[in-house]
Amino acid sequence: MRHFIWGDWESTDLERDENAALLACVRVQGEVMKTIIFHEHTTSHSPSHRYIVLFLKKYIEKIESTPNYDLDDELMEFYVSLAATTNLSAGSTGMCYKTYTLDKEQYTKVVLNEEQMMISQGTTGLQTWEASLRLADFFVEHPDIVRGQKVVELGAGCGLADPAFKDSVQVVELDWEHTDECAKLSDSADVVIGADITYDPTIVPVLVNALKEMVASSQQVAYITATIRNQETFDLFLQLIGKCFSMQYESGVLGKSVMDLSETKMATLCHPNPTADIRLVLITRK
Repeated sequence: MRHFIWGDWESTDLERDENAALLACVRVQGEVMKTIIFHEHTTSHSPSHRYIVLFLKKYIEKIESTPNYDLDDELMEFYVSLAATTNLSAGSTGMCYKTYTLDKEQYTKVVLNEEQMMISQGTTGLQTWEASLRLADFFVEHPDIVRGQKVVELGAGCGLADPAFKDSVQVVELDWEHTDECAKLSDSADVVIGADITYDPTIVPVLVNALKEMVASSQQVAYITATIRNQETFDLFLQLIGKCFSMQYESGVLGKSVMDLSETKMATLCHPNPTADIRLVLITRK
């Protein structure tokens, strides 16, 4: 549903362009119901009812914006029935399936059963975090960064970003406090990545020490995405990256650059959350 032809609607002159009538015609509406709403994947791995209702609501609004429109009876009956029994508030709870496509052709998919609420059952671990989506999106948009490279993800969680590399994936347990183990992994890492692992100020120094061991040469690089919940915590991370990497390494200190992903147009995996303030930190050894 995320990959529906919204762009075609936005670029079409609804008053003059004959394509507007084609996009809104009853036959196309029927195909939308058949190939999207009632598609085998949608019925077997259903997104939340709220998501489906909001999709249909937007679709119907687009149809109604075209001159001399007609609405498919099946579409309207399904929409009205589902909307009447669905909680449309942002605070909806319950598990639902989310399908993430890891390429523009939609050949590679990851399907996860997730909680709709960020905090549920006393944990935040039942939902994919926004920073992970943006990190995976970034690599889908810039595949050359990781193509043919050995990648290590710290704090992988469900590892959403890993399938974007389309290579074999191995899972190992790593205690960041064991810097000797981090140093061993350095030999297996061309690129180190991490998503939303800088949120706890008590863990940030441990993370920086782990990165210190893993980005050991100028041929290695780290990409860390962070949701800015507390500016002081993020500033601490940047400060320690600059300070703690002034080490006695022949290859020199680490350099860093920060990219704002909050307003990016990347939407391969998701429509970006407008309330999420996200940064991508690039770490290299000079």
